Amino acid sequence: MKNILNFSLKKSNKLPIIFQNEIAECGHACVVMISNYWGHDLNLSSIRNISRPSIKGINMFDLTHVLQSLNFKTRAIRIDLEDLKFIRCPAILHWNMNHFVVLKEVKKNHVIIHDPAIGIRHCTFSEVSKFFTGIVLEAEKGVNFQKVIANNKLTLLHFMKMIAGINKFIIFLILLSLTIEVLALINPLLLQYVMDNVINTNNLNNLYIIVCAFLIFVLLQSIIEYSRSYSVNYLTTYLTEQFSANLIKHLLKLPLDFFFHRYKGDIQAKFQTIDQVQRKISTEFINTILDGLMVIINLVVMVIYSLKLTLITCCSLLLYLIIRYLSYQSLKNQTENSVVQHAKAASIFLETLQGIMPIKTFAKEHVRFNIWYNNYIQALNADIIISRLNTFYNIINQLLFQIDHIVIICAGIMLTLENRFSTGMLVAFLAYRLLLINKASSFIRYAFDYKLITIQLNRLGDLIFQQPEVVAEGAGRYELMQGRLEIRNINFRYHISDPYILKNISLTVNVGEKIAIIGPSGCGKSTLLKVMMGLLVPEGGEIYLDDINLKHFGLKNYRQLTASVMQEDCLLTGSILENITFFNDEIDINYVYEVAKLACIHEAILKLPMQYETQVGEMGSIFSGGQKQRILLARALYKRPRILFLDEATSHLDARNELAINQSLKALEITQIIIAHRQETIAMADRVVDLSKLNKE
Repeated sequence: MKNILNFSLKKSNKLPIIFQNEIAECGHACVVMISNYWGHDLNLSSIRNISRPSIKGINMFDLTHVLQSLNFKTRAIRIDLEDLKFIRCPAILHWNMNHFVVLKEVKKNHVIIHDPAIGIRHCTFSEVSKFFTGIVLEAEKGVNFQKVIANNKLTLLHFMKMIAGINKFIIFLILLSLTIEVLALINPLLLQYVMDNVINTNNLNNLYIIVCAFLIFVLLQSIIEYSRSYSVNYLTTYLTEQFSANLIKHLLKLPLDFFFHRYKGDIQAKFQTIDQVQRKISTEFINTILDGLMVIINLVVMVIYSLKLTLITCCSLLLYLIIRYLSYQSLKNQTENSVVQHAKAASIFLETLQGIMPIKTFAKEHVRFNIWYNNYIQALNADIIISRLNTFYNIINQLLFQIDHIVIICAGIMLTLENRFSTGMLVAFLAYRLLLINKASSFIRYAFDYKLITIQLNRLGDLIFQQPEVVAEGAGRYELMQGRLEIRNINFRYHISDPYILKNISLTVNVGEKIAIIGPSGCGKSTLLKVMMGLLVPEGGEIYLDDINLKHFGLKNYRQLTASVMQEDCLLTGSILENITFFNDEIDINYVYEVAKLACIHEAILKLPMQYETQVGEMGSIFSGGQKQRILLARALYKRPRILFLDEATSHLDARNELAINQSLKALEITQIIIAHRQETIAMADRVVDLSKLNKE
């Protein structure tokens, strides 16, 4: 068995922990871990370009295909638990029937797992027996293996390039800070002068001169420090505004499919990391440069005083650096785990608020609490470990440099007694030594913090490097369009391994025609509507508007002449008037009343205390389902569309209102494409299309 299972692999790198960003991306995260272990420098975005993950998940066959495309030689096998020790690591394990993890190492009493959903796990064999399905995917370098490096990694310099004029501002801050540091370097020299030329000589005139010099330096430092603090605050605010605005603008340009694959809480958590990134740029980035420069200057000055004493301090700093370096990987893993678990807890909390009604009606408050609490505790556990590591660093810092201080004092006194040092020189050297310790410690801390900020940058990069939706204006003029829509040979599926939802679909909707698309649930009606609206990109086929290809007409122009009411639509925080006009600056109030009457909601609005100025609450929480649908319909009609898409737009209405709205819609001379199950709505259509039959053709 051992000979059968063993690959003759040679380890080359450490196995990283990669967390999944999308709902069903565990397999892709495992591929990234395996790839980076063997020398590739890839991230999840790179793997998505090779194989886009499906929201339904990924299977072992797809994982094998992705690894082989990266020139790995793979083998999928089924084994018993006792044979796990013969697997050469790392290998991908099928876990809990719906998940993939990476096996890092098999120990005597436990195994080490890199779980893309949780982090590094130390599982007992009983835990492994509970979750491991017996399927393993091994991978080794193929004959044509060549290292691949991702070119879409986000850095602080990348951020700085995004902000116009930031380089000049940072140079200005560096000059201010450098002036403060230079003034600080003069203080020890003044102390030395006081010790050697005032105290030892009893010369009060020199003392008065030195006191005046001290006061001037303190005043200069205070003025410059105030200017620096004011500039840093301005830069911090400016960076936050610019980064936030640019990221929100970019998010709004992403295709609809992106939001289907992501947890809303995770997107929000990534957005909030902007504060940490801008702080690194506005303060710590500058401090790191200055601290590094001051370390060099201090070392030169201290060597001039005494090479021997300087080497003692350098040994202490080197030992502190080694300790930080050896424990960095643990700190990085726990920091990344903390970030991911806090994001998960935020997602669960947000989801709980959105689903509070069924949670209460099913009396499942305790279930939701336990789900949130377990994730939150995992995040806190990671925070505790991080706190312990930071406490350890502080203790080591104090211990090392206090011992160093004692040794320096003893050695310095010996030099003074040997008349190789004056008292003033010893005091000045101790001051420079303290300055060196502070600057070097800060530089080391900032350097490792900069490495840790790559965790946040990678998460932000997952948003920033997403390709925006192509909404070019094109050559079309929407004001001349009449509204004839045609789709030819449309094919669509969400993932290459999924079956086609739409297969070779062709359909023509004439100007002013009202068609009803029917079919059983799950046959692709809503998907077809989203493809026709340009929200989803088909795998094959073309869409034509008045015989003009949509690609040439331009998606932006197309959306100027379409409107819709979809099942997922909601009202936004604001007044009824703002929602109907979709927050337009210029409002045609008479037309607002007209479309509200067409949607049979005008009379109901007038009965409200604030009428059209009534606030709708979050996502329209103060209205019934039928009232929300009618306001949404009024919003769609207010746009004066040439083509109207309706997906179960009257499903919450009573029979009387539904009949009145259907009659109003039928009287409109616009192209209408509706999805409906109610016979009353279907009967109002000029033509009925059964998608289940169309898909079979």
